[in-house]
Amino acid sequence: MASDDEDIPDLVEATAPPAATTTASAPARVPLTIITGFLGAGKSTLLQYILTERHGYRIAVIMNEFGDTADIEGRKIDVADDASSSQLSAEFLEVANGCLCCSIKDSGAAAIEKLMQKRGRFDYILLETTGLADPGPIASIFWHNEDLSEDILLDGVVCVVDGVFGLQQIENDKATGEVKESLRQVGCADIVLLNKADIAKSEDISKLETTIRTLNPTAPIERTVKGNIDLAKILDLRAYSAEPNFFDTALAGRSAHEQHEHEHVHDDDCSHVNDITSLLIPIPLLGEPAAQKLDEWIRTVLWEGHLPEAPEWELEVLRCKGVWQVKDGKTFVLQGVKNLYETREEERHVDAGEIAGKVVLIGRGLDNDVLKSLQNALEKA
Repeated sequence: MASDDEDIPDLVEATAPPAATTTASAPARVPLTIITGFLGAGKSTLLQYILTERHGYRIAVIMNEFGDTADIEGRKIDVADDASSSQLSAEFLEVANGCLCCSIKDSGAAAIEKLMQKRGRFDYILLETTGLADPGPIASIFWHNEDLSEDILLDGVVCVVDGVFGLQQIENDKATGEVKESLRQVGCADIVLLNKADIAKSEDISKLETTIRTLNPTAPIERTVKGNIDLAKILDLRAYSAEPNFFDTALAGRSAHEQHEHEHVHDDDCSHVNDITSLLIPIPLLGEPAAQKLDEWIRTVLWEGHLPEAPEWELEVLRCKGVWQVKDGKTFVLQGVKNLYETREEERHVDAGEIAGKVVLIGRGLDNDVLKSLQNALEKA
C-alpha cells in the first residue's frame, strides 16, 4: 500500500498574490499551527488538500523538517529548484488557491523570520514537522519567543494519526518501555485527526480513539479521509491563549474518568499507556492563599519536575491547561507546554456564574499521588 505522504500537490508559480474570494481578516499576530504525526499517517496528504482545495483561506504552509529524518522526507517535499537550492535558504511558491507553499532550510525561529518577510500575503501559518519529532520543544520555540511575539501567535498542535496502523504503532512504542515520539505527539496535541478512516476496521479505529483519549482527554478527535477536514476545525484553535473558545475545547475529548458523576476522575484502576497518562484534577473555588499555593505547586511541578513535598518523585509534563475561579469573582486560565506556562485572568460576563475549576496534566509519572499532592496543598492554604 502506498503511503499517503507520497502524493505531492502540483505547485503553480505566480508573480502576484491571487485575490481570495473569502478570507478571514488578518489578525494583529499571525496564528501558527504545528502539524505533527506518525510517519506515513498523512501529514503531506493533509497539506496537499490545503494547497489545492479552494477553501478561501490564505495559508502559508511550511514544508520543513525538524529532526533526524530530514534527508528522508525532505526529498519528497522540498520545492526548491536544484540549481538554486545551494544558494537560497528559502523558496516560496504561490499555488492556485491563494496559499503560499514554502521550503525553508533554516530551523526554528529563523524559518519563521524569513517567512514573515512575506507578511500580508497570508493570514495563517502551518508548520509541518517530521514524523519523528517531539512537538513539545518545537511549540516552546514559538510560544513567548521575544523575537517573534509581536508577529506570531502559537495557535495549537494538530496531530495526524494513521487510522490503520496507529494502534499498532502505539502498542509497539509502549512495548519498548520508552516514551517514544508518537506518544508525545498525541500527548501534546490540541486536536487529533484520525486519517484513513475509510479503510480502517471499525473496531480498530474505535479502540484507537479510546487509547488516544487515555493519553489526551482534552483533544477533540476528528476522523478524516485523505486528509480532508473542515479547516475551521484546525485553524483559530487558540489553544495557547486565554480566549473564550478555550472553554469550548478544553474537555471536548472526554476520557472515561470524566463521565463519572463524581469529581474524582482518576482512580486506582486507571489504565496507563507507556507511562504517558492524563490527569484531571478538580479545583474548588479558591481564596487568595489557596490561589498562591496553586501557582507555587504548578511552578514546582513544571520547572523542577517533582512534587513539592517529594523531590524524589520525578514528573514530566508535556502539556497542561486549566481554569479556576477565586472568591473575588476573577477567573484564571492556565496554559503550558513542557516547562513553559502562564496563568492569565480571563474576562467573563458578570452573570456567567461559578465555573467548575480543573487542571489537566498530560505527561509521565502522573497518578493519584499527584492529584492528592495538589489537593492537600490547597486544603492547607
